[in-house]
Amino acid sequence: MDSQKRDWYRFPWSLVDTPGAWIEVTDSCDLACPGCFRQRIEGHRPLDVIKDEIILSQKATNCERIAIAGGEPLLYPHLLEVVEFITKQGMKAVLMTNGESLTWERAVELKKAGLVQFYFHVDSGQQRPGWEGKNEIEMNELRQRFADLTSELKGVQCGYNITVTRQNLGLIPNVVDWGLANIDQVQSLSLIAFRGLLVSGGAAYQAGGASVDVRSLRCATETSGAVDITSDEMLDLVRRSRPDFQPCAFLNGTEDPATNKFIVVVAIGRRDDVFGVFGPRAIELVQVLQHFFTGRYTSLVRTPRLSRSVFTLGLWDRGVRSAFRRFLKRSIRLPLGLVRGVHLQCVNLVQPTEFIGEKKNFCDGCINLIPWKGKMVHSCCLDEYRIFGGELRPEA
Repeated sequence: MDSQKRDWYRFPWSLVDTPGAWIEVTDSCDLACPGCFRQRIEGHRPLDVIKDEIILSQKATNCERIAIAGGEPLLYPHLLEVVEFITKQGMKAVLMTNGESLTWERAVELKKAGLVQFYFHVDSGQQRPGWEGKNEIEMNELRQRFADLTSELKGVQCGYNITVTRQNLGLIPNVVDWGLANIDQVQSLSLIAFRGLLVSGGAAYQAGGASVDVRSLRCATETSGAVDITSDEMLDLVRRSRPDFQPCAFLNGTEDPATNKFIVVVAIGRRDDVFGVFGPRAIELVQVLQHFFTGRYTSLVRTPRLSRSVFTLGLWDRGVRSAFRRFLKRSIRLPLGLVRGVHLQCVNLVQPTEFIGEKKNFCDGCINLIPWKGKMVHSCCLDEYRIFGGELRPEA
């Protein structure tokens, strides 16, 4: 994998110049997902505080998009005002939601407020009412419903978070197949390995120099195999059935640079027809040109439907050239394809924070920093600050 990684583009993001930031408007939720690392403590947060945190996030990270999360943000009574405020600051608002309480009327209101993307958390471990016992292949039916709804809005992007555990790992290639078959409706697919705190085998933790008990947290687990899934393992599994599923970019770990914390594959195609993937030069050009002309990096594909001009990147990128050749071959059989647009889809393989010795191995260039008492911290550690006053560390 290391030899392959030398051919990937390392995103140039840093903690003070990164595409995204994270805001949580509530910790109330209408589901109780296993492994959730957010406890219900505050409920709905004051709107004026959230607006101050949005401004802080923009100044501290130079971000182009803000992820609105929770809890379940659709339960927050001032959600439309939050979306409008982010939009007025010249940033893109992305909603991280389980979609349980989403209606067509609410979706239309959010679009009018300026929302650019729904990012749905849908996986078989959530135990949703009416979906209990379903596997990941069967959960594709629910994903399709949300994709169809978002597509009807015209201009709003659709993405998915899927928590990957030992129970559903084997079906992850099927989820990727579904996503790529719906490349015209789904712009992002994030496969996130289960993040948990091991509490067996004598594992103990401290925060701020004091011992703390983490067993009450929903992310606490006694099974070491539940927390050792890597992004490399997920990639290798998908590539068994899709050898051309080649990453173009990555982020390494802060404590172990050899760790592939965030791997990105960018596919080019149409519905039920993938032409190929970006190579490293294409994604590098996108990032460099975006920063050159706007002063900010990006983590979002441009629009749900892309012009065929994307193939001009093939002048510099081998992967795009190969995709263009497949595009032309398909168009010979179906000439009308020459005048149709193509689509991009980002598939992200994410390995969560783990301990290496007494330190945490974060994504180096995290795009999900969140405000906490006037400073930016990693959103995956927010409850450690809220409950224990600081980041957890293993006890010696």
